[in-house]
Amino acid sequence: MTKYKILEILRNNSKSFISGEILSSKLGVSRTAIWKGINSLKEKGYKIEGINNKGYKLIDDNEDIISEYEIKKNLFSKELGKHIYCFEKIDSTNTYAKLHSFSLEHGDVIIAEEQTKGRGRFEKLFYSPKESGIYMTVIFKKNVFQDSLRLFSAAVSLAVFNAIKKYTGFSPTLSWNDINISGKKICGILTECSLEGETGKIEYAVTGIGINVNNSNFPKNLKNKNTSLKIELNKSINRAGLISAVLNEMEDFVCCRKYISNRKKILKEYMERTNLLNKNIEIKIPEKKITGKIIGINDTGGLIILKENQKIKTVYNGELKILS
Repeated sequence: MTKYKILEILRNNSKSFISGEILSSKLGVSRTAIWKGINSLKEKGYKIEGINNKGYKLIDDNEDIISEYEIKKNLFSKELGKHIYCFEKIDSTNTYAKLHSFSLEHGDVIIAEEQTKGRGRFEKLFYSPKESGIYMTVIFKKNVFQDSLRLFSAAVSLAVFNAIKKYTGFSPTLSWNDINISGKKICGILTECSLEGETGKIEYAVTGIGINVNNSNFPKNLKNKNTSLKIELNKSINRAGLISAVLNEMEDFVCCRKYISNRKKILKEYMERTNLLNKNIEIKIPEKKITGKIIGINDTGGLIILKENQKIKTVYNGELKILS
């Protein structure tokens, strides 16, 4: 797009003004198109100074702007992120993806600067303040199978974990459902599916990923439970760059059935990262609790639990609490 071609020229000449005439000549477009492109960039948050008879200059390159262009600069995936839809404000990226699933394609990504009704598991709210976190959903229309959804979730969790570690150099910890730092949550992941009524096959899955990136404050009810990368690292993180890293890692883990053929490797790494083996735990599932010791994980990602009555139970979802 013309505006991003303008942006690259301004970035490459950040110490000097570039006239509208030169921009017009380099890009082969009218001066009006240049003017519109400059205004569009300003609306997206880029700080550009314009002076008569001198031209335009990028005076403060805001690298934290989330746009398809900024994300795709570092995106190497072939399936994920072909189409990236960015919103200023939305109720929930997962909700949007489900409502528009008929028109969205496999690998499409929905991103919002702010969510008004961000959701976590069990219909809990996910705090999604403006221009501080990553709130994104990826839609999958292939390679997701009903009998291995927990394996899929484990692979996605590892992908996000690895992306955060590689991009920031800071190693978080992985729990059964969340990614944490210093015992506090920085990331939640929610996968929802639609099944065909007659066949039971998965029509599509939407995977929502919420990461506390540059949050500086949290509401009182979340302060002791949540933290952010900025708080822990004492510096701001480029969100567009981290989004690219997440999508690149997700493609490596879950596309082209790689997570199916690599299930043993993925589950081994998953159990090592979560450090759940031999832990005494309590899992809340609808209408009851299960307590016991985790003694393994099966080929589809279910936790194998030795209950207090010495019976074996395999669990695929629920709220897990480590007792000892």
